[in-house]
Amino acid sequence: MKRFIIFFIYILLGLSARPQDPNFTQFYSCPLFLGPSFAGGIAGHRTVVNYRNQWIGIKDAYQTASLSWDHNFINFHSGLGLSIIRDQAGSGKLGNTRGGILYSYDLTPLPEWHLRPGLGFYLVQTSIDFSSLIFGDQLTSDDSSIPTTISPPNKRSIYDIDVASSLLIYSDNVWIGTTWDHMLQPTTSFYNDQSRLPFKFSVYGGIRRVIRGFILSKIEESITGAFYYRKQGDFQQLDLGLYWFSEPISFGVWYRGLPISKTYKKFDAIAFMVGYKFEQVSFAYSYDFTVSKLGFNSGGSHEISFIYEFKVSTKRRWKPIPCPTF
Repeated sequence: MKRFIIFFIYILLGLSARPQDPNFTQFYSCPLFLGPSFAGGIAGHRTVVNYRNQWIGIKDAYQTASLSWDHNFINFHSGLGLSIIRDQAGSGKLGNTRGGILYSYDLTPLPEWHLRPGLGFYLVQTSIDFSSLIFGDQLTSDDSSIPTTISPPNKRSIYDIDVASSLLIYSDNVWIGTTWDHMLQPTTSFYNDQSRLPFKFSVYGGIRRVIRGFILSKIEESITGAFYYRKQGDFQQLDLGLYWFSEPISFGVWYRGLPISKTYKKFDAIAFMVGYKFEQVSFAYSYDFTVSKLGFNSGGSHEISFIYEFKVSTKRRWKPIPCPTF
């Protein structure tokens, strides 16, 4: 019976682990994950670390970690970034690793507006520990197991290349952008090349109202509303939320997974975030309460982010991207 429960949990994970990207609640705290246009979206350069533990109540559930660095070459109107992201799920330790280099270029078609196209080039690895999996033909009534008749793949890891493109438009307090990811549709199959990662299309944006402070010097208090919509294959999801920042503390609340598609079983959640920002350092923690059919049995999801912006001296006036970075 115990093995049946383990197998049932694995099936649940397997059904939801169809080829698609991981999700971050604090997606603006993982800017290079959103799109290459965010590379160099600050005055100097920064390092970002993110970690997410999803559905902690389910054994061997999803874990995602990312590390990125980006720099703004102001004199060349360009941004450059390096990123790596790894997610892992299931008893078979099905994992995906994606590392790449990203480039963006900043245009000013109007004095108060910036147009920022970007490109990203990636190496993708997918891996699995086939020996850790339990299949239906291994289960018996006396809770023992027998060898499976399913042939294991000849390799534990597969590699492919990928490309992403994006476009971001922003002013002092408004931004909107779009990303076309997995343009080369990298392979996800250990047996043949017929199974490929679907295209991912996303649209994101928001508006900020400054209550106290000045945009080009120091913002002491602000309220920001933002959204993030993405579609990948049959999967669709929309996140809507609000951030309130009063130096040095920030709070956020989000609703994820509005019923925009009847063809996909959604895992809706309400997320709460608290952050702290001191000079160049930003830290945030968020928790997702699952409100869909998965219920409280999932245990919710924890996520943390850390951002360090290095001090730089520049004589040129620079307008940073206004979306939240805490």
